[in-house]
Amino acid sequence: MIKIASAHIEEFRGIRKLDINLDGKTFAVSGPNGSGKSGVIDAIEFGLTGQIGRLTGRGTKGLSIGDHAPHVDRTNFPDAAFVELELTFPTLGKSAKLTRSVSAPKKPKIEPNDADIVEILEEVASHPEITLARREILKFILVEPTERSKEIQAILKIEDLGQTRSVLNTAFGKLNRAATAAERDTKNKRDTLLQHLSVSSLSASDVMSAVNPKRQLLGLSALEEVTPETKLDHGLAEPSSEQALNKAAALIELTKLKETVDRLPALETPAAVGLLGHIRKLDNDPQLLIALQQRALVSQGLKLVDGPECPMCDHEWPDETHLLAHLHAKQEKSKTAGEVQQSVMDDASALSSEVGNLKALLLEAHRIAKAEKATEFQAQIETWGKDLASLQEKLKQFSDVLAQEDRLEEGWPALPTGFNTALSEFTEAVRAKPDQTATVEAQSFLINADQRFRDYRDARKVEAEAQKARDASKVAYEAWCSAMETELDALYDAVEDDFSKFYRALNDGDEQKFVARLKATEGRLDFDVNFYERGLFPPGAFHSEGHQDGMGVCLYLALMKRLLGDGFTVALLDDVVMSVDADHRYQFCKLLMSEFPDTQFVIATHDKVWAEQMRSAKLVTRNTSIAFDSWSVDTGPLVEFNPDVWAGIEAELAKGKVEVAAPILRRHMEFVSRLLADQLAAPTIFRVDNSYDMGSLLPSAMARLKDLLGKAADAGQSWGNETQKADALARKRKLKEASTHKGEEDWAINRAVHFNEWANFGAKDFEPVVKAFRDLLNCAKCPDCDAWLYVTPRNGPAEALRCPCSATNLNLKRKSAQK
Repeated sequence: MIKIASAHIEEFRGIRKLDINLDGKTFAVSGPNGSGKSGVIDAIEFGLTGQIGRLTGRGTKGLSIGDHAPHVDRTNFPDAAFVELELTFPTLGKSAKLTRSVSAPKKPKIEPNDADIVEILEEVASHPEITLARREILKFILVEPTERSKEIQAILKIEDLGQTRSVLNTAFGKLNRAATAAERDTKNKRDTLLQHLSVSSLSASDVMSAVNPKRQLLGLSALEEVTPETKLDHGLAEPSSEQALNKAAALIELTKLKETVDRLPALETPAAVGLLGHIRKLDNDPQLLIALQQRALVSQGLKLVDGPECPMCDHEWPDETHLLAHLHAKQEKSKTAGEVQQSVMDDASALSSEVGNLKALLLEAHRIAKAEKATEFQAQIETWGKDLASLQEKLKQFSDVLAQEDRLEEGWPALPTGFNTALSEFTEAVRAKPDQTATVEAQSFLINADQRFRDYRDARKVEAEAQKARDASKVAYEAWCSAMETELDALYDAVEDDFSKFYRALNDGDEQKFVARLKATEGRLDFDVNFYERGLFPPGAFHSEGHQDGMGVCLYLALMKRLLGDGFTVALLDDVVMSVDADHRYQFCKLLMSEFPDTQFVIATHDKVWAEQMRSAKLVTRNTSIAFDSWSVDTGPLVEFNPDVWAGIEAELAKGKVEVAAPILRRHMEFVSRLLADQLAAPTIFRVDNSYDMGSLLPSAMARLKDLLGKAADAGQSWGNETQKADALARKRKLKEASTHKGEEDWAINRAVHFNEWANFGAKDFEPVVKAFRDLLNCAKCPDCDAWLYVTPRNGPAEALRCPCSATNLNLKRKSAQK
């Protein structure tokens, strides 16, 4: 896909200005913690994708690229923070320059802007997973199966599968609740019909045995069959408004209502008790209620997502996929609260059915009161019925349900004052009416029977439709899960094989029979690994932290191989193998070289041994690695000697840009001061905070060099080696001249020790400062190989002052010391 030839970074994160030549090869960035290594990883990631993984995800609330990608001194000048990458495209045989600024991360400048180049760069930008930081490794290993499934599916770009499964599951849940409510309603209407007919079943024979005697009494033909379309009162004329009351039927309805009212005011049914308990639980746990409120907000937000901009806070995300993943993660966190919410709504639904039953009794009493023109009692029924209807409506919405705590505590029926007395008086008034004829009773019986039969029939239809929808939803959900698991199993089998292969290579000679198992089931991804042929266990069960880290890296590589295939040509690894045993890191180098020969890895590490192992294994070379010595907020990372540093300084001075040249010289002097103090074994006053700078290190290093040259001259004289003596004395004179405290430029050098004053110099003022430092440093270099001098051995009395090419090799041991 692509390879990175070079990177130029300015005012980005902790880097002020840095050029790196990667040459399209695997590259290592090493240095102690806090030296700026991760800034290089962040910069390259930003250049390629427009994103910085370190500023996104869990625990990064309040962080953003716009505010926190620029250097801390350039937060108000995002235009100054940018990354410029020179890229090659092997499959196209082309190269291009990609420049991305913090001020416009989604609008990179591409030169040349060829369609095929742009297409590849857009594909690369859609894969932020090319960056792996150590904090992300264990999200594959020591996480819940549901979280592991989400993380891995996100890397494989198949997170839509899990989201679709979740949507189907939610739909099934809603339809299942609707079907359950329909079943309860059907049962209630069936019980009402059975009670009216006074039969034990609704078989055709039982229904006809209850209805036909009434029909015969009225001179109507007997029913020969009962179907869903049968009218039980067929042939009966509509009763007139003056028709007499069916006293017996009315007393039955009024008695049922009276028995119910007598159990008031509480009616402590399981639904009411359970609902009140859930509400009190939410009252006692404010965090749970907050989680519920966020859940509703996030659910609403998910419906409104249309692009990378959050519909709730207007924050702009890198893309819509990341925004959806973030919202789904928040929704998952409120899962426990969601379960409480579901219990509340289930009990509320059950209570709503109970309210409906009471309303049905009131409706029958209302019909009787209307027929008897009992206007006052009729008005009481209407008032109570409206109140119950309002309660039933409030049991539909979660927020409204929570507001019913007081009513539930006092008794949800809220029996109106005086209703019981009015009901008793009305019942007695009905009871006192003269007996009705059998004909009137039969008419009323058939009319009410037909009404209840129609209600039951309609309820059955609603129930059948609800069950059909629920069953279809269940079939769809199970079919999706089955198909998804089949496909995921095949995918994970391939990942599993690569993972096991990579892990065996990483632990060569230790776990050669290692195997792993990845199993996907309904939104979970179970992960078990072999432990010395004792069985399969979760990675955290018996394996050490180092082995877990190794598993995380191997799983990541297996996933990337599966995701990108031949397109996996760049990967950024930030301190990802630090817990892996040192003995196994060489195998890790071999793994990268053998399994990913066409992938350019950019690896950051704070471990010097690991950096050297990469070089000895030939994963990187001296030319494809860089070491940071230290870092400061003013200079950024201090890097190894750059032979072009003086040319760069002179070029900036030629433009009159002292403010640019000064930091370059400052960074270089800081690095060289530390390097020479180390290589010459210069005595330095110990500081517990390790805050050494040029002001303390350079004089010590130069004094040490002067002393060593004096010893070399003495040793040459003692051995009769006039050549070494002359060379050492010449070097010593040159050093004295360069470091003298007298002379025309001493004031500038001494004053320039305070770096912040350099920027105030003019170009002509600053040129002597540059020359003075350059002459001084040249005294500590070999004129042949241009490398820094060093003493041997590093511990104990110094015996020689040398350079890497051996052209400079000054003996420091006097002849007398040999006797």
